[in-house]
Amino acid sequence: MFILWLLVTAGGVSVVGAGYTASNITDTGGLLTATLISNTPPDISPLLLTVHRETPGRLRVRVTDPDNGRYEVPYPEPDSYKSGWNGKEDLEYQVSISKRPFSISITRTEDGVEVFKSSDLVYHDQYLSLTTSLPSSLLYGIGEDAAPLLRNLDDKTHTLWTAGMNYQKGQGVNLYGVHPFHISVEKKSGASTGVLLMNSNAMDIHLTGGHFPTLTWRPIGGIIDLSVFLGKNPVEVVQQYTTRVGYPAFPPAWAVGFHLCRWGYNTTGEMRAVADAMIDQGVPFDTQWNDIDYMHEHEDFTVGPTFPGLKDHVDRLHKAGKRYVMMMDPGIHANLSEDYKPLQTGLDQDVFVRNQTGDLLVGKVWPGDTVFPDFLHPNTTDWWTGWLRIFHETQLPFDGVWIDMNEPQSFYDGSLVGCRWDSPLENPPYYPGVRGKLQYQTLCMESQHHDHLHYNVHSLYGWSEAQATTAALQSLNPKNRTFILSRSTFVGSGRWAAHWTGDVFSTWDDLRASIPAIINMNMFGVPMVGADICGFNGDSNPELCIRWSQLGAFYPFSRNHNTIFAIPQEPTAWYTPVTAVIKSALLQRYRLFFYMYAQLQEASAKGTPPVQGLFMQWPADPMTWDKDRQFLWGSHLMVCPVVTQGATSVWIYFPSSRWYELWSMEEVEGGDVVPNYPAPIHTIPVFARGGSIIPIVREEEGTTPTMESMLASPDISLHVYLCHMGHANGRLFVDDGVTVDSSVHEAVFKVRNSTLFVVPSGGGDGELPGKVVSVVHVAGITTQVTMVTQDGATIPFSWEKGILAALPDNGRTDRSWAIKWSDE
Repeated sequence: MFILWLLVTAGGVSVVGAGYTASNITDTGGLLTATLISNTPPDISPLLLTVHRETPGRLRVRVTDPDNGRYEVPYPEPDSYKSGWNGKEDLEYQVSISKRPFSISITRTEDGVEVFKSSDLVYHDQYLSLTTSLPSSLLYGIGEDAAPLLRNLDDKTHTLWTAGMNYQKGQGVNLYGVHPFHISVEKKSGASTGVLLMNSNAMDIHLTGGHFPTLTWRPIGGIIDLSVFLGKNPVEVVQQYTTRVGYPAFPPAWAVGFHLCRWGYNTTGEMRAVADAMIDQGVPFDTQWNDIDYMHEHEDFTVGPTFPGLKDHVDRLHKAGKRYVMMMDPGIHANLSEDYKPLQTGLDQDVFVRNQTGDLLVGKVWPGDTVFPDFLHPNTTDWWTGWLRIFHETQLPFDGVWIDMNEPQSFYDGSLVGCRWDSPLENPPYYPGVRGKLQYQTLCMESQHHDHLHYNVHSLYGWSEAQATTAALQSLNPKNRTFILSRSTFVGSGRWAAHWTGDVFSTWDDLRASIPAIINMNMFGVPMVGADICGFNGDSNPELCIRWSQLGAFYPFSRNHNTIFAIPQEPTAWYTPVTAVIKSALLQRYRLFFYMYAQLQEASAKGTPPVQGLFMQWPADPMTWDKDRQFLWGSHLMVCPVVTQGATSVWIYFPSSRWYELWSMEEVEGGDVVPNYPAPIHTIPVFARGGSIIPIVREEEGTTPTMESMLASPDISLHVYLCHMGHANGRLFVDDGVTVDSSVHEAVFKVRNSTLFVVPSGGGDGELPGKVVSVVHVAGITTQVTMVTQDGATIPFSWEKGILAALPDNGRTDRSWAIKWSDE
């Protein structure tokens, strides 16, 4: 009898297992089950294997203890999650089981490639381990960290455990979010496989390279709960992934605008002066924010004495068509000698985390000693909603909520009185490679949540707070879409919250690192993401702030924010020429509103990531695999920022396609690689892919736009960039920008046979009329145009430098019409 012995050594701890044998295998088509047996303690035995064939491209593999309940992530299944295969559609995968030692193999039906093959299962009470082979060395995902996009497999370990301590770069260094999801890309075909481990316990994920690359999960609790997603390319995998974890929230239009914030607004007067300067100099912004400065002694639901008239300022912002968002930290001041009602009512409703003895767990955050709401407790959402409602109605009529410090972070290690350090929960037999220790600047592992230990749910804290905050905002304005910004995230957080990449530094390194960071979060289903423009920590400078503002104009979430310990860096803080360049960059964002808005709407409906790495569109092109200094917005725009100090040109790779400079519409020459594409200080190179049609909001002289004014603008132009076949496609999406059940107007644009077709596909019922296409620009026509007709009648046009500009007659998008050009 053959037995495979395992020896796993990590963190100074040796964990020995003898492997498992599979028996009692049954397969009904949709469900495969087996019993897994090990005769070697401390292996838990028997185990139950279940393999659910959920859709033609997705399956779920679970290994559980059938005799004793174990902690599982309390995940609210989304509406998009379909858990039953109908047995009629052809499966894109085949599953097989090896009995001794136990292994599960998943192969792609089309080509027989083995995309997953498990080995070395270890299943102890506080240590699980499972290894899988990888179909190639191209691996993406696993986060959150600050590192290059393409993962280095050479004996690398990623540690996943939410941490609010100082921002630190490096592959596998645990930061604010936990996303145990990766995508493997096959080199020859570009076919892709994603795997999610639904587990919130602290874990290491170990990678090995070479000819036979592997990935090993090592969580210190919970269960093995894997979802496997197959796709022809990485975009299909992300779309499948979001059906499992939930589609991201569709933000209100104002949230797509530019945001202005600072930790260091010391008074209402300072806030007003900054907003006035932006308005006076015509720099667009949609929202002004408050960090903790506005609070009375850093207590939630209060306004401090240096902010008299803050409500009046917020009312003034609203009258100007702008919005206001403020911070709410989870830590509640624990000063029992004061009549601080949020604390008192929270005690009455028993909503705070408790220590191992059942007493309140006391940590320390900005107000001093604090207690922490348990957002998994059934009473907490009502308590949190009640205080946000009171604050909204009596203090500040905010439009969104910023939830910070929610890893959760504390300035004590564990608690005011420490932790029970000899407990196996505080000092587990296998210790993942977290920064510091599990309790470092957070809560004790034995802390008690409702029905859960902090040991299990630590990394769910910000995720659960985002859900409670969403419920609160929905209660305040049931008809409106919500906007929440959260520092800490977990699997599926995009359903409820946006994210920023934390306390980055004002350095060129951190500017560069922000690009793979936003691509990764888009792969994780959190598309509304961005870094603090110009950096958070340390003093910025004019060149860095210009280049970061140009890049940040293309972040999905675009906000300038920095620390109280640094100089001001809002666009108007610099001398006039710098402000003018930053203003120009931001205006590009506003003119592209309809394109960006449509991508975000598609993300919320189909899971398509708005921001993508080049490898996601050209996965079989080796030149795209490691590119993380340029990125795509949707499939039509490529952004190539300057990320090096002093540079006035940029190295650009143009994947297989026709490419055009976005605004001049001139076709790019020079082949696949242009090593020194001009990028003087006032420009950011942005390109349109051949085959795209981009709706552009027309500028109105003498006005400073908001995203809602862009949405309401009656006129648009269409920029058409033809592919080699002379084709192009595009889309317009219009709603009211605010409400959940808004009426919608949609139109599709298509070019075939030298003809642009405009076809409404929804809405346009009078409540939301279509837009007026006042001019159509077409690039890529290979012969000189001598005639342009609209529905058979000639219309005015011009032909200059190979670009057609045609003026439609009654070019409304809520009716069908066509423009044809010819050389006759």
